[in-house]
Amino acid sequence: MKDKAMRFFTVVVIGMIMIFSMSSCSKGDIEMGSSFIALYNDKRFDPTLDEIGSMVDQAGLGSYWNVIKQQIRPGFYMVPQIVDEDKIAVGTSKIGGHPDVPSSFVWPSWEGHPMSFLAQINLEEFPMDSVNPEYPASGILYFFYVHDYELWYDNPKFDSQKRKNNLVYYTADTSQLIRLDSPEALTEEQVFKSGIIQKKLELTIPDGDYLQQNKILKKKDVLDKYSLIFKSKFQETYDVGIGYRFLGHMSALQYGGYPQKDILLFQADSNTEVGMEWDLSGLLYFFINEDDFKKLSFKNAYTERVGT
Repeated sequence: MKDKAMRFFTVVVIGMIMIFSMSSCSKGDIEMGSSFIALYNDKRFDPTLDEIGSMVDQAGLGSYWNVIKQQIRPGFYMVPQIVDEDKIAVGTSKIGGHPDVPSSFVWPSWEGHPMSFLAQINLEEFPMDSVNPEYPASGILYFFYVHDYELWYDNPKFDSQKRKNNLVYYTADTSQLIRLDSPEALTEEQVFKSGIIQKKLELTIPDGDYLQQNKILKKKDVLDKYSLIFKSKFQETYDVGIGYRFLGHMSALQYGGYPQKDILLFQADSNTEVGMEWDLSGLLYFFINEDDFKKLSFKNAYTERVGT
């Protein structure tokens, strides 16, 4: 896969945008990985809303299309491309490495355990208006979480404190950022490899659990058609895999429900190149109340960690 030729492309699809970026790194500095492009073969193109509607109809759910359509959300699928962090401009979106933060920033911890830095999202690099014009479109979001197996499995208090075991930090001023070293207490395994973000804006569909939990679809036969026929066909045709996500719907490994008033803010994947591992090739989700996101209030953001 990595031996395939590199190529740049921009595909404009009605209602959707394909974005392929190198996040402020020069061409000479970075070898663009073909793994991201290889996800899109002849059948894996972005579906339009009409194409999704046609697939819903083929699953025998045509009469429910107007209801299902309201739950489809645009979001960003992201792939990290590992690169020396010295070659990543300060303030650029990235997975892993070290955070580029204001000098007043204090490294977060949970009960004396320092958190690991997961990612930073520079909102100006993402076409936020294409997701929701009411969402913030500038500044940087930072994601932190304690990456400690012993703590996860030996201290039940950790997972029960879903709003305290993480930090979502935001700064509006990106003019004077510093690249902050990790605390010495973090082990090598708790400081992740740095990677620029290659991103793609796509339409995402909810899991059947989400529709059932929020009583959007109530009948068992309808939910079965949605999950077993429509969603299976959708994933077979369009799904690019699990991976990292910013906004949109979560990739459900087990239970795929969450409150309708909340949104997926960030999804961290298990990735051996980056060094992240969440409960045996699992996922780490950050959720937030949608109104809180619009107001840039992150104190009630919460996490769910799920293994395979």
